[in-house]
Amino acid sequence: MIATSLLAAWGVILAAPEAEGSIVVRVPLNESCEIDVGDAVAGLASATGSSVARPPGRITLPITGVAGNLTRRMLSETLGPDASLAFREDALVFTLDPRLRDPDRSAGWHQRLARFAAQVERESQRRRRYGMHALSSFRPNDPRRPTVCLVHGMNSSSGGFVHMIAPLEEAGFGVVVYDYPFNRDLDESCEAFRRSWLEFRRRVGETRPWAILAHSMGALLARSFVEDPENDARDVASLILIGPVVHGSSLARVQTLLQLLDGVRAVQGQSAADALAHLGDGLGEAAEDITPGSAFLEALNRRPRREGVPYHILAGDVGFLSHVARRQLEAHVEVARRESGLLGGLARFATADLASRLDEISTGTGDGCVSVARTRLDGVADHVTIHANHAELIRAPLLYPDPGPVACMPHVLRWLAADSHREGVGNGTAIR
Repeated sequence: MIATSLLAAWGVILAAPEAEGSIVVRVPLNESCEIDVGDAVAGLASATGSSVARPPGRITLPITGVAGNLTRRMLSETLGPDASLAFREDALVFTLDPRLRDPDRSAGWHQRLARFAAQVERESQRRRRYGMHALSSFRPNDPRRPTVCLVHGMNSSSGGFVHMIAPLEEAGFGVVVYDYPFNRDLDESCEAFRRSWLEFRRRVGETRPWAILAHSMGALLARSFVEDPENDARDVASLILIGPVVHGSSLARVQTLLQLLDGVRAVQGQSAADALAHLGDGLGEAAEDITPGSAFLEALNRRPRREGVPYHILAGDVGFLSHVARRQLEAHVEVARRESGLLGGLARFATADLASRLDEISTGTGDGCVSVARTRLDGVADHVTIHANHAELIRAPLLYPDPGPVACMPHVLRWLAADSHREGVGNGTAIR
């Protein structure tokens, strides 16, 4: 009775055995067509009399689309031949061999289920790094040490700011970092940022405003929070956007493909731990959201700028395609476009928006990931372009492992000083 009550609370439904005696477990889908893996483990354990406990935490995996196919394959291979899976409109249905009721038969099943539960628990522990975390320099409500919240972009983490943190702290700022799974749907990521921001500030009793410094895609999370009229703008002293993908990046299409390939490799490698990480963190949903013209970008960019919050944008103009190389490429493309027949038609179709794509990766017009033009935001006059690439803007350690000058820091410190004076944060004492 206790087990049944707990399963009902989790939303797991144990269906009556089928005519041939099979054991059927239905795990409902959430509004995003995902299952909670912990619920699945709990339901399977209860249905087969296993002592395996529900793994702590909440890990959801997609069930529909290509990612859903990979999830179902991973589950099938992990659980073995005693379980078959079928997708229904509102649930993932596990059909189990009735011989699992036989203790002699069920030993291997219990071992597989316990091993999977342990992998789910480890993945849950890995995800604890997501969310808002304070560094040792953070001092809530200390006017002498105003706070800067750092928000990373795609293919990164808060570790991407490693070379920026020391200069910020030396200048008198406390630092809070925000980590998140960067491949998830951006509406979901924006909501997670909002919750984390509010919960963290409430937990530490923070009443003073923070500056937000966001790089690349992180700028979208920051803007979504700041420009939401439901949120209190008095919590934000400054909004600094470094290399922001305001109007998206065509290179996001490549990210979608790369993430899908990573997911396939993880599942084919028969490592449930790797598959849980890749599938649970998303397979390119965010990349679709930052593709130019996406519904997410259109909706976000229709919002007005938040009154009372100073905006600053820093862009880079060092791509990996030189002026000479671009002119040569454009000349070759033009020749192909002038061809008659099928070849010319295909060339014209494939290169219809070539100029904007080349702007992203060409020196003088882009930073290798986003064009300068696509970093501009209506209503923001303080837009500065410097000679640096997308990673160099923040001295990302992936390309710049050694400490050294951070291209954006002179501008960042100047903006933070000005906004600290404007807001009365630290009475102008933050910059040393």
